[in-house]
Amino acid sequence: MLKVPKQNKMEHISKKVIIVEDNLILSVMYENMMKQMVFKTVGEVQDGISAVKLIRKYAPDVVIMDVMLEGEMDGISAAHQVREFTDVPILFITGNSDDQTVERAKRVSNSKFLVKPISESKLKDAVNKLVGD
Repeated sequence: MLKVPKQNKMEHISKKVIIVEDNLILSVMYENMMKQMVFKTVGEVQDGISAVKLIRKYAPDVVIMDVMLEGEMDGISAAHQVREFTDVPILFITGNSDDQTVERAKRVSNSKFLVKPISESKLKDAVNKLVGD
């Protein structure tokens, strides 16, 4: 009988995520959650301008984006700039659930909106719906 060596789960990571979050603790938490879903984090940034540059450079399979970010550009404005060159799925995760913020986020195509705090199962469900797995 031929034995196939067990492979580390990490060897099968083929999907890329960029995390745009100005809270370091949440950023690390999202990274760990995504790792469990077999996503490799190719970038973590805290501002909208850097997010747009990183998304253009790495062409991720999904983006996790906070709405309120460091700097002048918020996550929704950054997402609109991203839409000028890619339709990458964007998952907005924010503590701002006021009507105006929700309506602005809804105008970004191929996106979903979650309100903090989120559970791992909510993140997983939203990402799976966006990337089609």
